[in-house]
Amino acid sequence: MKPYETLFFTEGNIDEEALGTLIGKVETAITKNGGQIEKIDKWGKRVLAYPVEKHTEGNYVHVNFQATPESLKELERTYLINQTILRFMTTSRHK
Repeated sequence: MKPYETLFFTEGNIDEEALGTLIGKVETAITKNGGQIEKIDKWGKRVLAYPVEKHTEGNYVHVNFQATPESLKELERTYLINQTILRFMTTSRHK
């Protein structure tokens, strides 16, 4: 497994319970195919540099994890089918 990090942000008006559920879905997408979560950081609500789909604020979440290629595919699928996630980025990281 290789180390990765992912950062995504949701609509700014999402409540804590919905955000927790969403983070749970991201965790499941990573661990379902053998990946491991190392750290999840909720950065909280921040003002966006420019409007994204008419939203000016977003809740940011940063996740460090190790994953297989199958886990990455499932993670991207999870991001794309969830309409509250406005943007995401996953990159490889070095230890």
